[in-house]
Amino acid sequence: MLRRLPPIALGLAAGLPFIGLLFASCDGPGNSGKTSPDPSLVEAVPWLNGVLPAHDATGQTIVPQLPMYPPIGLGLPDPGSRPPNCAALDGYEFAPSGFLTGWFDTFEPMMPTDPAETGVAPGWSSYDDLTKYAFHTPGDATWYPGLNPGGGKTFDAAWGLPADRFPGPSCDGKPNDWVMHFKGGLFRKWGGGISHALTDPVGRYRGLPSDPCPPGVDFCPAPIDGNAKVDSAGLPTTGKSGDPFLQSHDFFDVSKYDGVAFWARRGPDGHDQSLVILTDKFTSGRLARENETFCRRVRECHTTCLSGAPCTPGELDENGKPVYRCFDPAAGQLPAMQASQIPVASQLDLMFPRCGPSACTSPSSYLDRDFDDKACTRYTFPAADESGEYCYDPGKDQPPPSRDDRCQDGWQTAIELTLDWKFYALPWSQFGQGGFGKRAPYMDLKSIDTIAFGATMGWADAYFDNVTLYRRKK
Repeated sequence: MLRRLPPIALGLAAGLPFIGLLFASCDGPGNSGKTSPDPSLVEAVPWLNGVLPAHDATGQTIVPQLPMYPPIGLGLPDPGSRPPNCAALDGYEFAPSGFLTGWFDTFEPMMPTDPAETGVAPGWSSYDDLTKYAFHTPGDATWYPGLNPGGGKTFDAAWGLPADRFPGPSCDGKPNDWVMHFKGGLFRKWGGGISHALTDPVGRYRGLPSDPCPPGVDFCPAPIDGNAKVDSAGLPTTGKSGDPFLQSHDFFDVSKYDGVAFWARRGPDGHDQSLVILTDKFTSGRLARENETFCRRVRECHTTCLSGAPCTPGELDENGKPVYRCFDPAAGQLPAMQASQIPVASQLDLMFPRCGPSACTSPSSYLDRDFDDKACTRYTFPAADESGEYCYDPGKDQPPPSRDDRCQDGWQTAIELTLDWKFYALPWSQFGQGGFGKRAPYMDLKSIDTIAFGATMGWADAYFDNVTLYRRKK
């Protein structure tokens, strides 16, 4: 997941007066002027940055049943969009749609006529700059009991962001009832966004990396021999240890396409710009896991808790060691006692972040050999323009990489958002690096692995639909 966007200081979006609705002042003698979150907001959006989740009278953590999109800015009503300009689609053809035929994210349910089914954005996730009291919604679809009744699911995906029921652009006469919606803030550092890993279709479109893709699928990387030491992008097929990678290193070969296409709009209080970001083998921290062939990874950590809560030992990990989390035992039951309530590891980590001795550990479902069990160590870079806590063992590991060596300076461009749905077709030539990471020799279209939509500082309220690849008709 992308963790950092370029520090483009575009200023805070309008809407500061509305903060009073999100936060309650600490009134009383000697008022300090400090603010605290509205309790109802904490209950509805329990992953506000730096805020412990609310608990009920029995000490159990309150988990919302369904996703919520709280009001932001001035709280203006959304007037919706005027009819889309469908003529904008003329002259383009797109990657095929369908679970087994291509990549075209519509966010509609697999069975749109079933009222019990909900839309979902498969494989998408959200991230932000950890500004205290800022929220980003929604969380993963698997987190909400109302979307997973009785252990079943109302959506057809292993995981991903819930889609929002909102009128999307329709140019074929078919209903378009679900869209991807990123809403959050107030971001005061660099912003936030949503991202999606573009995985090679191994196991979905084809059985093995050595198999060709079936007819109609034209963004598979070239097949590689089972004994190959490197893949089609020049990345090693195993980690530094010689063992198979713990996590996916898949990607798309988009060289047969001209760019990315999608529809987008903003809400009335959202920023009027969005960043569109792509990463490849030269810039991706995901593809650099366990090899760091083209750039070096850095992982920030926090020994103390943004919420001010004590760093408390919780459940035991697979090795019998306690997992330290930001948690106040006086507030309710320890997270270890709430496995039935919070069964998804990613949700538990966001609601009760790891800290102290566990700051550099990760769930067993997503191990990270590069950083797991490293010390969370404070480090100031020689240029003294950046400092923080990072996962590395002094005297044993190299210091964290400087910006000149670091991954995640992806290929990006900015778009202007309006209240109306607008079609965007962005050619590869429009993308460039932001200048805060290792400089890449070129954009490698044969190894594009992630797309993200980013928001800069301020309030974010952006809608996206029909995200895909395009080429000009000949």
